[in-house]
Amino acid sequence: MTLTKEWLRRFGWPETLLTGHPLAIAHRGASAYAPENTEKSFRIAADLCAEMWELDLRLSADGVCVVSHDDDLVRQAGHSLRVSQTPWHELAGLDLPEGQRLLRLEQVIDLARSCGCGLYIEIKDEGAGPEAWRILQQARFRFAALASFMPQWIGYLRARGCDWPLAVLVPRDTDPLAHAAAARPDIVHICWRNASNTPDRLLTGGLLRDLADYQIVLWDEDRPEVVEEILDKPVMGICSDRPEMLKPYRQDPAHPIDVVCHRGANKLAPENTLEAARICLDQKFQYVELDVRTTSDGQIVVMHDAGLERTTDGNGLVADWHSSELRRLDAGNWFRPGSVRHRVPTLQEYLELVRGRGGLYVEIKQADGGRLLDMIRAHGMLGSCFFWSFDTDLMRWMRRQSDDVQLMAVRWMYGSVGETVADYNAQIVEFDITRDDLSEIRECRKLGVRSMIYSVLPDWDKLESCLQYAPDLVNLDYPDRFKIVAGYPAVLRHFRAMQEER
Repeated sequence: MTLTKEWLRRFGWPETLLTGHPLAIAHRGASAYAPENTEKSFRIAADLCAEMWELDLRLSADGVCVVSHDDDLVRQAGHSLRVSQTPWHELAGLDLPEGQRLLRLEQVIDLARSCGCGLYIEIKDEGAGPEAWRILQQARFRFAALASFMPQWIGYLRARGCDWPLAVLVPRDTDPLAHAAAARPDIVHICWRNASNTPDRLLTGGLLRDLADYQIVLWDEDRPEVVEEILDKPVMGICSDRPEMLKPYRQDPAHPIDVVCHRGANKLAPENTLEAARICLDQKFQYVELDVRTTSDGQIVVMHDAGLERTTDGNGLVADWHSSELRRLDAGNWFRPGSVRHRVPTLQEYLELVRGRGGLYVEIKQADGGRLLDMIRAHGMLGSCFFWSFDTDLMRWMRRQSDDVQLMAVRWMYGSVGETVADYNAQIVEFDITRDDLSEIRECRKLGVRSMIYSVLPDWDKLESCLQYAPDLVNLDYPDRFKIVAGYPAVLRHFRAMQEER
């Protein structure tokens, strides 16, 4: 069963959820990008347009509904305390990673209401279900569901007239119908991530028909190949630690716009790292923008600044460091405390990651143009890359090497669109949303060159305004927001309606 108006009205959920897409249920929030079950993870999930947040609920020693997956807090907080044996006033004072704190259910309800999101509450303690139901009633918060792996706990709520949607979670190697039958749930939540490397193949047509009377939610999934297979299944929702993957970028076939991710997904991962690029590729964006510089031993690496201080734990100039020394630097802790696995990547690594999945916009900060072109040709990627540099002499040199090299020019550096193109026969003209006249994009069409809008602004309305100019590309700091504006207008309407209601 997919969502219907009748189902939504029955439980008081917003009818704007009828977007034609499975609900993105952020697993413990956007837990790939922040400590799980925390305000930070929930806020990131909301910004990524996850309609619901999955959270785990336990009871403290004094009966408070605490948002925590584990009873033992060693993994989450580094403290040898148990939620079930500790009163709330002690739990509330614990320091979690990245400046976060444990939350109680009432706090998450307030946060969800302010963000326009729903709650998918997994009951971890037997007594947490009735208490959560009481709190939801008191808060008059309807956009929520109560779930558990324990059918008897869900059956208890059903027998006592709970009128919030109830879900039974189904472990692997378990028959969903038999597991859920006694509880009479509204939702069957199939948790088969670890049942197979290809769990999507277990969702047979026969099984889905057998479950036709229930809404179906699927396990937490972040593997691109599996996500691609389950997105079109007739299910209510899908969980993921990376909820942005559940809404991949989809171009308008009438006027496709290629998305360039400025320094990669730099709001979700450290800029210009392999992880920042991978997040873009997993969302089906077309290009990753990167900056290249050269080390003292002639290696081309991906780094924006000439100096190391802002984005690594090193100091001095990139050009003065040997590549082997550069590789030992931490390039992630500045972005997210404890994120020490990120390193300064080489261009070679970037090419290997991106080839066959997307293209690159290469901004040349300090690198030999000939060596750069040779590397990209060797990977068979010249046709899927374009280049720019403030050094216009380098751009003219690259044009003399080949008419096939795709070069970009920046509109504000010249007196007219014609002059912009003519300097070195650029095939792409970039317009800065804050300083250029975007109506000139139509001149690019007359000249037979592609147009690109550049913006680092987070504003939803500004991003939406780009569509009226029908550019060929957009180069953005917030590609995750643009994809919603361009490819998921019904989802955007839902969140706007929720904000207006608030």
